[in-house]
Amino acid sequence: MSSFVGIDVGGTFTDAVMVTDDGQIRVAKAITASDQSVSAVEAVEKLEDDFSAIDTLVHGTTVATNTILERKGAEVGLITTEGFRDVLEFQRQERRNIWDLFAEKPDPLVPRRRRLGIRERMMATGKPRLALDLESVRDSVAQLNRQGCTAIAVCLINSYANPEHEQQVARLLGEEAPGLYAAISSTVAPHFREYDRMSTTVLSAYVGPKIKAYLSEFRRRFASREFNGGILVMGSNGGVLPPEAASENAATTILSGPAGGVLATVEVARELGIRNAISFDMGGTSTDVSLIRDGKAAMSTRSEVSGLPISLPQIHIQTVSAGGGSIATFDAGGLLHVGPQSAGSNPGPACYGFGGQQSTVTDAAFLLGLLRPAKFFGGAMQLDRDAAVHAFDNLLKTIGTTVEDVAEKIFAIATHKMANAVRVVSIREGHDPRDYALFAFGGAGPLHACAIAQELGISRVIVPMHPGAFSAYGLLCADLRRDFVRSIVKPLAQLDDSAIVGLTNQLMAGAETAVRDMGEKSIKWRFQADCRYRGQAYEVAVDMPTRPPFLATLASSFHKLHRRQFGFSEPEAEVELVNLRAISLSARPKPSLPQIAHSQDAQQPTGDLGRLFADGQCRDALFIARESLLAASSGEGPVVIEEGTATTYIPHGWRFLVTAAGHIDVRRS
Repeated sequence: MSSFVGIDVGGTFTDAVMVTDDGQIRVAKAITASDQSVSAVEAVEKLEDDFSAIDTLVHGTTVATNTILERKGAEVGLITTEGFRDVLEFQRQERRNIWDLFAEKPDPLVPRRRRLGIRERMMATGKPRLALDLESVRDSVAQLNRQGCTAIAVCLINSYANPEHEQQVARLLGEEAPGLYAAISSTVAPHFREYDRMSTTVLSAYVGPKIKAYLSEFRRRFASREFNGGILVMGSNGGVLPPEAASENAATTILSGPAGGVLATVEVARELGIRNAISFDMGGTSTDVSLIRDGKAAMSTRSEVSGLPISLPQIHIQTVSAGGGSIATFDAGGLLHVGPQSAGSNPGPACYGFGGQQSTVTDAAFLLGLLRPAKFFGGAMQLDRDAAVHAFDNLLKTIGTTVEDVAEKIFAIATHKMANAVRVVSIREGHDPRDYALFAFGGAGPLHACAIAQELGISRVIVPMHPGAFSAYGLLCADLRRDFVRSIVKPLAQLDDSAIVGLTNQLMAGAETAVRDMGEKSIKWRFQADCRYRGQAYEVAVDMPTRPPFLATLASSFHKLHRRQFGFSEPEAEVELVNLRAISLSARPKPSLPQIAHSQDAQQPTGDLGRLFADGQCRDALFIARESLLAASSGEGPVVIEEGTATTYIPHGWRFLVTAAGHIDVRRS
């Protein structure tokens, strides 16, 4: 019997989901180790002894993200056009907070001594003004070698218009420094906007050696267990890639970790007939939120990691530093904050009993009675109440109230922080969250979901099967995907339908070689255009029409999207086509969750009566084992539903119904 396994690495736990060819699904969790490949193997070992029976591994990793956040990447050297080496230093003119007189820009990943200019100049028209001086390239490579660089980023001015000079530099690097990791901007991010393109290329070089080494070690560890199947790596764009392709363009993995949960939300929402959903993934260190509209995940081509721009297609995910391990502290003004510091998996929250001394969101949930000592983590971990109470000592001294009251404040602050993240992906983008269902998952997501929905006016919450491993399940829902882009920067009035057809054919022809080299066979192509009103500094991604008239339909679609997103449109204004994008998709089989046993009646299921602290008072609540729930089971809050991967809290004023596939459909009473 063959099987497919998704492995999702989080800040605290590593989750694994196995789907066998007869439709059976099993899940497992392991504490995340410093070497993520160790915890990946450990999680899979809990699912299957015989690794040779596994057909495919799909992996979502946070190695690239952690490398940037911790500033532990490669020693990168930058080769750029002479006179432009300080683009990384100048960055952009805007200030992130106009009221902060002391705001500082993030330090560039490449110090000035390792940013070298070479003699060449390509014009924005794509015509060379100054031929490439290969001797200056050799001198620069020699200097960077002497400085101990382990990776080189190449970003020449206007190479998006004509990559010829960059390609020559790349060939010379292969001859002069074959052992160095190389990131070439015309391959990584071939579009205009010099700083964004340079930053993305440098980020790819910065994380590249680490990603390459990690994926090699990941493969070695599984091979040592006689695994001989295929390995795929989740990309930021919601598609998967072979490890070789992910290593070559490492920037595509920078937001690999959170993408799986969004894909799982899309798939389960489709099965439930829900077209508009918000995915809410709360783990141990952070919360990731994304919006799904009309069955499609929201995408973005511009984002930031640790203040550094990355301009690649990716699922639009808003991340906030609020997770189960987020630490509660007072600031200098005496205000209580939750995060951004996290206890992580080591030592973890105080109640874990691993030596943690600071109060966290998980400790707060435990002291409120939402987590029971002997039922956490499926009973595999006994929570320590004394340690949790002790961690609250400093907070109690300052606030001077009961431990339950402080815990409720921490719980409320974390909830409000995460609700604001939902506002960012919905209200700020022109969407009313009340029109969406909230999909809550991650180890801590179902605990907070109803409180967040209450704050935002959302009336429906879905807690899927195996919520703590839902992102790992989503990895198995991904298709093979590659994105290719070409900058055009022309008014639509200067183009015609035949020119658009020619441009898309050229882009597709250039992309097909790379796609075929990955082994993709059955390929579907989608095309998008990044458009803007002339003079704007931002674009809107518009799906290209599939039949003529291309330009008229494209302009009309752009006006509608602009109005929905920004509240206005200018149909008489000139529209520019900035980038043309080709997306190759090669479908993979999608797993489906099996139906569970059906209840013969709709009575509230039985469980244990317990006490919890909510709304400033103690309340009776029913504690139910999720495995005892049957399809069509229903009930009224307050209810706590316990399982091995997560705990779901349904407060007073909410009711739930279990679907045929075992998802918990929660609605306001």
